[in-house]
Amino acid sequence: MSFPHDDTAWAETAQFLRGRLTPADRVVAPDPFRWAIPRAEPFAAATGRAPADFAWVVAHKGELDRIPRGFLDALPRDAVPVFANPVFVVFARTASPGLPDLTETDHFRAFEANRLALPPEPEPEPAAVPEPPPAVAEAPARPLPAARPPSPPRPPRSPPRISEMPPRPWLLPGGTPGPAREAAFQAELDRLVAEYLGEAREEVVLDIACGPGRLGGLLPGAARITGTDQSQAALDAAAIRHGGDQRFDFIRMDAARLSFPEASFDTALLLDSLEMLPDPAAALAEAARVLARGGRLMLSAMNRDSLALRARRRLGGEVPPLGFTLAEVTGMLRAVGLTVTRSDGCFLSPGWALPGAAPGLAALEEDPEFIEAARRLGRRAGPEDSLAFVLLARKG
Repeated sequence: MSFPHDDTAWAETAQFLRGRLTPADRVVAPDPFRWAIPRAEPFAAATGRAPADFAWVVAHKGELDRIPRGFLDALPRDAVPVFANPVFVVFARTASPGLPDLTETDHFRAFEANRLALPPEPEPEPAAVPEPPPAVAEAPARPLPAARPPSPPRPPRSPPRISEMPPRPWLLPGGTPGPAREAAFQAELDRLVAEYLGEAREEVVLDIACGPGRLGGLLPGAARITGTDQSQAALDAAAIRHGGDQRFDFIRMDAARLSFPEASFDTALLLDSLEMLPDPAAALAEAARVLARGGRLMLSAMNRDSLALRARRRLGGEVPPLGFTLAEVTGMLRAVGLTVTRSDGCFLSPGWALPGAAPGLAALEEDPEFIEAARRLGRRAGPEDSLAFVLLARKG
């Protein structure tokens, strides 16, 4: 899922952190914060560590079960709550004049109530001691069978691809956060949804990695829309957003292991999330499996061979392992029986092409006129050269 910029609690928490981070600070937070705070580490990084190892700890009050229990239980003792809202509590090592201690607030009391209500961690079961076999009469010795030749060792299985990089240049380490650029990028995806899918009239739609359910609302004619995501907080937000609409349901599910029968959906969306999935190829295979014949998959991906990144390579600049090439994604689609029927470029900004240029142009690149020009350039440049590409594929 992408970062829910349109959710007030998430957005103000990210803004609080951006205004206070120093270059040496470590931050541990729920996974979507990597899209807004590039240095944010997932809570897996807190395993075996103490809260004092991090300058900032962002705790989602509804997802405390995802924080290593020892780390979570040490938080109220070893750190100080300095920011809170209905969803999050942010802890720092110490309070200060600009960071008051919020221990006596209702938000922190809610955090504590949720922490103390967690079920105890299960005790590891002791290993069973096998009983000795009953004594039996000794049988005559039989000749041993000939030894089988050892099987050749299996080649090691490649680990799933996990992207640790945020998806866009303004979210990269050292980049300047660009809320206007991010909003414009998502608005361009919204326009392409309308162009590609129309109203999806009477269609059954699957929104994979749906986040807080923003995209499903763009398909007013759909008969039913099912959203899946790994984040329960995102699914809860989506359920609240569409709570009055009986066409929607939201289910926690791995994109690479969808539990739906084959040919269950007319249309599937996989937007703004392919780079963040542990196994993108498996997710595309699952999307193809659950589509009916003639069904459509709309997806987006950041372009690892965009003009900006090619220029950085040519000039000897460091290029992060960001996104996919157009050939990679079309090849993965072809392998699972999906044929690309339309493709578009999404955003292209000359300021991202040269090392050191983006920070210098940061103010300009938040300007509405410049943002609109970057959007038009992306459409005209096409999927090979733009910052990202969007594809529509059909199941034969």
